[in-house]
Amino acid sequence: MEIVANNIKEYCFSINDLNITIEDLEELAPMGDMIEMYRDFLNSEIQKLSSVKSIKGGYVFVEAQEAEKGKIRTNNITFDTGKLITAYLKRSSHYVFFICTAGNEVSSRSKELMNAGELVEGYFLDTLGSVMVEKAMDQIQNELNAELKKIGLSNTNRYSPGYCDWDVAEQSKLFSLFPQQFAGVTINESCLMHPVKSVSGIMGIGTDVKYNDHVCIECNSTNCIYRDKKKH
Repeated sequence: MEIVANNIKEYCFSINDLNITIEDLEELAPMGDMIEMYRDFLNSEIQKLSSVKSIKGGYVFVEAQEAEKGKIRTNNITFDTGKLITAYLKRSSHYVFFICTAGNEVSSRSKELMNAGELVEGYFLDTLGSVMVEKAMDQIQNELNAELKKIGLSNTNRYSPGYCDWDVAEQSKLFSLFPQQFAGVTINESCLMHPVKSVSGIMGIGTDVKYNDHVCIECNSTNCIYRDKKKH
């Protein structure tokens, strides 16, 4: 593997590639014994999505440039990532910006169920969409980790706009590093992504960076999907 600045790598998955289990949903949305009542339903919905190839994503390598305290800089773009994320990214020689999506199908199915009054089923499908995009990013990150290790490099955890004091409005800067509608994802005037079940963010790479678990006690984001999870 060679680190080439502004080189983009793309991925496409089916839900079967992600090895999603009912336990993955339960971890994200604990429902006690209720999830057992819906196990057959969830397995059926996962099977229906097995032919869909809209789980897409990828990343771009960029060189780290010198920036003022509390910020990072690359491609002559300054990101105000905040104190925590900037600290985690220190000593990076390059950054990896990523975009990944579960696609429209799972959210459309969730909305269909909600509109039909099947609120629990719709909720579980919404949760499934979150699991899909995170499992896809896990797979992308794991492959990247293995490739970096071969050339003596390490990477940080991944961090997203909207969390740990990184303003979601900076998502527009992140998207400027990718071709338009990369992976089928767009952002609106409020910098929210479509499809809804999409993630974007950054990792740092270098010879002297560390992977840190998300430190929830230091973060004021209450709606973060990583909250109180040891690892993702």
